[in-house]
Amino acid sequence: MYSVMYFAIGIVAVVATAVWFFVFKGKKTDDAGLGLTGIASPALAAPDDSQAAARAAAAQREAEAQRQAEAAQRAAEEQRRAEEARRAEEQRRLEEQRRLEEQRRLEEQRRAEEERRRAEEAAQRAAEEARQAEEQRRLEEQRRLEEQRRAEEERRRAEEAARLAAEEARRAEEQRRLEEQRRAEEAARLAAEEQRRAEEARRALEAQQRAQQLPEFDVNSAPDPTPPDPTTAETEIPAYFVPPGGETVALGSPKPAAQPTQFKASEELHKVAQRVARTIVSDIKIYNPQKIEQGIAQKNLYDLLKKEFDSSIKTYEDRADPQVRAESNYLYEYIVKSLCNGDPSVLGVNFPMDKFRQPS
Repeated sequence: MYSVMYFAIGIVAVVATAVWFFVFKGKKTDDAGLGLTGIASPALAAPDDSQAAARAAAAQREAEAQRQAEAAQRAAEEQRRAEEARRAEEQRRLEEQRRLEEQRRLEEQRRAEEERRRAEEAAQRAAEEARQAEEQRRLEEQRRLEEQRRAEEERRRAEEAARLAAEEARRAEEQRRLEEQRRAEEAARLAAEEQRRAEEARRALEAQQRAQQLPEFDVNSAPDPTPPDPTTAETEIPAYFVPPGGETVALGSPKPAAQPTQFKASEELHKVAQRVARTIVSDIKIYNPQKIEQGIAQKNLYDLLKKEFDSSIKTYEDRADPQVRAESNYLYEYIVKSLCNGDPSVLGVNFPMDKFRQPS
């Protein structure tokens, strides 16, 4: 748009210059025939000379107009070239400005992209730092909880150790007390046994004394004794030498096991047997509380305490009097009462009831 405007201005200037030139030149030529005084020159008065001079002036004017036209054309050409140069310079300047603007825009875009990238990196670093801080906090919380759990576990173990120590001390005290009670009962049993043996010895002595008080007879008047039958394996023993219960013992044979007699045991022997049974059952109850609870729940108490029951049977047979065991079985009664809560079915189907039957 600027180039067209500049071109139009140039054309108008050229036309104005040509018009001014022709107007000014024609006036100058008319003034030339008058001279400086305004009076016509004598030389021009002649007709031939005037025509020739007019032609020459016309030719000169034409040549001058031609020169003026050429000069105007050259000036227009110069102006066009200048305009083209100016337009080229303007276009170059605009191109340069556009290029600089584009470069500036690209630079700003690059800077904005760089700022955005830096902001994203800063956000990523902040997120990473936040994640690391959260991870550190989580690890710290986990470590604190682990330490707290360990401390709680140590405290629980210490309490458990103290409880076990107290339980061991209580069991030791209970064992000592039971041992003292057992020794006292054993001493009482031995004293009762000694008393019973002394009573039996006294009775045997009285029986022997009564047997010795026989009527006197004359040896000379007595018949000769009948020789023993050789087919007889053993010599008949007098009735007063027969042990209680009616059993006889051959001379030189081993002493038979103690058997219950036909007489009832004394009340003291029954009390000793009861204390023995009570002590045995108390030991089982003290040292096996968990097995007892499990056996009651599952009704298989004998299967869980088979070793303890078998040992208790042997101990009871060793310490209780045979006559007392023949009359009652305190061990079975205390087992059912103290360990089974009065329910014999808790012992289970494998309980050896034949071992707890009273001997005949």
